[in-house]
Amino acid sequence: MARRRSPLNNSQRGKAYTTNHTSLRLGVKAAILIVKLHYLLLAPWIVLAVPSQVFLVLGILIVLVVGFLGLSGMFARKQALAILASVMLLVLLVAGKVGIDLARAPATDTAVLLLQFVAVIFFMEASRVVLSFDKEMGELAGKTDDTSEAVRERLAMWVMGQLSRQARLMIGALGLSLVLLVFGGFTSVSINQPVLSAILVLLVVGALLFLITQRREPETSQVRLR
Repeated sequence: MARRRSPLNNSQRGKAYTTNHTSLRLGVKAAILIVKLHYLLLAPWIVLAVPSQVFLVLGILIVLVVGFLGLSGMFARKQALAILASVMLLVLLVAGKVGIDLARAPATDTAVLLLQFVAVIFFMEASRVVLSFDKEMGELAGKTDDTSEAVRERLAMWVMGQLSRQARLMIGALGLSLVLLVFGGFTSVSINQPVLSAILVLLVVGALLFLITQRREPETSQVRLR
């Protein structure tokens, strides 16, 4: 005897799907907003943490320029501007470290410096993912058919998967680098030695190269053709 489906069960399943769908969309919007606005956090953190004489008392102006370029790139979907702003942050990070050493000013803790470096690299790649997502979503603007909704759902799952995978990888690279710092302390190796610093940089750069080579574009063409 076949078991009848209860309308209540169907409504509960529909409610659960709607709840999950809404939660996914809200999570995607929050993650994308954080990525787009990250220049407002990283630029002041990197530039203003350095003594003002290192950047010739131009810290505020540098923060405004980097923030303007980064935000313009993200909201205008100009990948070149976003990448330029991220590269500028990396250059400022290195220049700040060199300037502090030359000026013999109080140095930033190595762990903080490493965290800044990892954050810049993570958001650099995250920005590329978000811009790819925005490009695909822009092509679906105004479309409300079932196929377009399926593509939007697939894009939301793709961008969240990409960002979470990158975050796990960068956290792993950061953790490994911090372990090396602690190991260097226990073995009486100076963390300012060029060899150890080079190892830490290579670890994070290696993680970036892995992200770039392993990243996949959203596969939505097959869904659109159906």
